[in-house]
Amino acid sequence: MKKIVITGHTGFIGQNLINELDKKKFNITGISRTCLDNTNLNQIKRNIQNIKNSDIEKNSIIIHLAGMTNVLDCEKNPTECFRINVECTQKILQIAKEKKCKIIFPSTSHVYGYPKKIPIDENQIVSATSIYSASKIAGEILCQGYSNTYKMDIAVFRLFSAYGPKNSDYKVESRIISQLLTKKKIKLGNLSPKRDFIYILDVVNAIKVIMRNLKKFEIYNIGTGKSHSIKELSITLKKISGKNIPIETIKNYSRKTDIPNVVCENKKIRKLGWEPKISFFKGLEMTYESYKIKSE
Repeated sequence: MKKIVITGHTGFIGQNLINELDKKKFNITGISRTCLDNTNLNQIKRNIQNIKNSDIEKNSIIIHLAGMTNVLDCEKNPTECFRINVECTQKILQIAKEKKCKIIFPSTSHVYGYPKKIPIDENQIVSATSIYSASKIAGEILCQGYSNTYKMDIAVFRLFSAYGPKNSDYKVESRIISQLLTKKKIKLGNLSPKRDFIYILDVVNAIKVIMRNLKKFEIYNIGTGKSHSIKELSITLKKISGKNIPIETIKNYSRKTDIPNVVCENKKIRKLGWEPKISFFKGLEMTYESYKIKSE
């Protein structure tokens, strides 16, 4: 039985990943500041900054999901961001080296900054346009350094705009759904930016494919290859909800660093047999229903 350690297992990706992993094939340990209820999962309640060598068994696959992901929080707390996203990643890498573990490290499409061409492939030059993206670039460099120096099997996946049940409240689709359920108006910033929205189950399946193909050092984009504007996102969710409430743009809500269009080139991971299967509409429909049930 393969051993898997998931840091940040109570987060958005972690919870959805655990739900989809075959418990008969994998011995799963979750490490997080909180624990999940109603599960037989082996859980260690620990801040990632205090992780111990004894928390991780030899020859495990470590899926290191713990980290700061809110761009604004990272901007407000750069020291904490680098402590968690960079120093803790180095600590995990060192434990993995000593315990002969393989690692999967989540990065982000934010590392591409303002892309030189669309769609964006893994060979495009990275650019730290925010504190968050800088921390992820640093984490990637550490992963590559450990892999090359100590011959470790490490994969980095650069995730585009993932959405779905259990996502963070600050995410744009979460804010739209929350307002649809509780308000008489949807208030947003700039509606024109286009993002490559990918449903969480497609993300989870991509991680499972990467787990089966862990060797040396590789970077994979995870996205659909299509982009949709925030306006289209809002209109689609309105249609799903059946609520025809107005959308109001608030200038102060807009980000100065908004990138006009982000589209993933996913040929590399497709070669491993993966492809996105959940449509934009179907994914949003399932997401809306999960939030609606939670609010009732």
